[in-house]
Amino acid sequence: MKIAEYKEVKGMTYEAYCDYLQAKYGIGRADYMTRSFNKNQKVSRTSEGLIAHHKAEDKMIMLSTKAVAEMCPYEWQQKENIVYCDYLEHLLLHVLICKYPSKAKIPIADVGIGGVINFIVPELNDLYSGWVTNQPWRAKCHNRVIEDKTVYLEILKIFINYLKNEREFDKDVLHTSFNEQFGIWSKEKNSKLFAKIDRLWIECGSQ
Repeated sequence: MKIAEYKEVKGMTYEAYCDYLQAKYGIGRADYMTRSFNKNQKVSRTSEGLIAHHKAEDKMIMLSTKAVAEMCPYEWQQKENIVYCDYLEHLLLHVLICKYPSKAKIPIADVGIGGVINFIVPELNDLYSGWVTNQPWRAKCHNRVIEDKTVYLEILKIFINYLKNEREFDKDVLHTSFNEQFGIWSKEKNSKLFAKIDRLWIECGSQ
């Protein structure tokens, strides 16, 4: 996602942004999971640098996992409820879920935030700090957003404001590395990016 497009969509609600992305990329090419709740490989568009997101993630977390999917309505796996997105669009989707969780969300689910903190931000921190993946599918997804670090920081501003207004987190929650757990990267390599995030934290606090 380029900065001009980001400026057009940043004020959307979650549902409106899902509709926008489905208009941009189309609905799912197939249901995400089969009736036996196994992932359907026909849904994938990583060859184009796009990933598949469940629209119903504003109601329940981890819908791409079999154990969770089996507990939820199958319709949430159907192709009309699949949204394609690049990595930055995926981040914005999850930030908007935090801001606009469904009124019908499952009570045990803390929707949106886990995807941001545990998966998307750690990976993008590494990417924008110089990490290069050796996985071809992931490389295609990274290449689609590698030049758009400015957009990444703009989306983080929205998330930081959410954290400050709605949560009791501090900036360290964004000082993460996805690949440190595998021993192929470290948070220290992300230090320059963390310094920029820290400045955003201060700027958001002064608004």
